[in-house]
Amino acid sequence: MSWGRREDNYKNIIWVKEYLGKKMARKAIYVISTEELSGKSAITIALASIFKEKGLSVGYLKPIGISSSITPGRELYDEDVEIMKTVLRLDYAEDVICPILLKSDEFLEDFIGGDTGLFMERIKEAYKKISEKSDVVLLESPNNFMVGSFIGCPAPRIAKELGADLILIEIAENDFAIDSVLQSRDICEKWGANLLGVIFNRVPEDRIERFGGIIKPFVEKHGINVLGIIPEEKELKAPTVREICEFIGGRILAGKDGLDNIVEEILVGAMTPESAAKYFRRALNEVVITGGDRTDIILTALEIGVSAIILTGNLYPSVKVFPKADQLRIPLLLVPYDTYTTLQYIQRVIGRIKPKDARRINAAINLVKKHVNLEKIINERL
Repeated sequence: MSWGRREDNYKNIIWVKEYLGKKMARKAIYVISTEELSGKSAITIALASIFKEKGLSVGYLKPIGISSSITPGRELYDEDVEIMKTVLRLDYAEDVICPILLKSDEFLEDFIGGDTGLFMERIKEAYKKISEKSDVVLLESPNNFMVGSFIGCPAPRIAKELGADLILIEIAENDFAIDSVLQSRDICEKWGANLLGVIFNRVPEDRIERFGGIIKPFVEKHGINVLGIIPEEKELKAPTVREICEFIGGRILAGKDGLDNIVEEILVGAMTPESAAKYFRRALNEVVITGGDRTDIILTALEIGVSAIILTGNLYPSVKVFPKADQLRIPLLLVPYDTYTTLQYIQRVIGRIKPKDARRINAAINLVKKHVNLEKIINERL
C-alpha cells in the first residue's frame, strides 16, 4: 500500500480503517529514546499530524511523565502532555493521558511502599480509555526509556503488556550511536517487546552519506530496521525572539521589528568588548545575555548583528542604544532575573515545540514525510 499518490489516499484510508476494525482494535506505536532532546517529541507530533492527514483517529498516551512544563505556574505538569493535548485536541484529563507523573528530581518518596503491580494496571486502564476511540495510539517515553524501572514499568515492558511496537529515536552525531541502538534492541528483546526500528535523528549534513551507506547496512545486518535518517535541521530547534520574549516575560525596550529573528545560540556577554566581538562573530543567530549597565557589550553586540539582546536584573541601558537597536531591528529585552536564571529559562525554550508553533510543527512534519519510511510504520501489523 502506498501513500505516495493523492488519488490513492481515499482508498488507502478506507482500507486501513476497515482492516484495523477487522484485525485489531487499534495500532499502538511507542516512541522512545535513550537521552534527552533527541527530537522524540517533534517526531511524535509529526507522526500524529501525518496519521490524521490520512484520515486516522489518533490517540496519545505518555505512561510515565516527568514534571517539565515550560509554562510558568504549571511546572508540575509534563510539557509533552500539554502540547499533544492541544495539538490532537484531546478531551481526556491529564492524569489519563499521563497516568504516572514523576517530579523532576526527587520523587522516590511518592512511590515507596506502593504495590508496583498497581502502576501497570493504572497504565493499562488509561490505555484502554484512549484506545477505544483511536485507530492509532501514539505512546511516548520519558527522555530515557528505562525510566520507570523502579516501579516495574520500563517502556519495553509497557510495550509488551499493551502490544505496542517500539520506535527508537537516536541522536546520530557519530558512530557511537550504534552502541545505543544495539543495547536498546537487547533490552527490548529481554522484555519480549517488538522494536519496529530506529530513526537516526539530527544527523550532521556531512555525515548523511556515511549513515546511509555504512551505518544503515550495519544496523540492519543486526536485525534492526532503519526507518529513517533525518538530517539536522536548525529551523526545527530554533525559536524566534518573540517566543523567547513571551516565555521569559521580557519587556521590549527597542527593536520590536526584529521579534521574528531566529535564535540558534545563546551567549553570555561578561567580558571585555574586544573579547566579546571575537566571541560574537564566531556564533550565528545568537541571543546575547548581559546586564543593562554593560553599554559597551550592548553596542558591540549591535555592531556585530546578533538576533537579540537580553538585559538582566531590570537594569536599563543607556538611551543612546535604543535608536541603533530600532534601526538594526535587534530587540532589546529587559528581564528581572539574574544572568544564570535567564540562561536556564532560555535553554528550556530551545528545541521545544509549542502547540501554536506552526512553523516548527510544519518543519517536523516535512522532515518526517521526506526522510522516514511511513509505509513501514503503518503496514507492519496491518
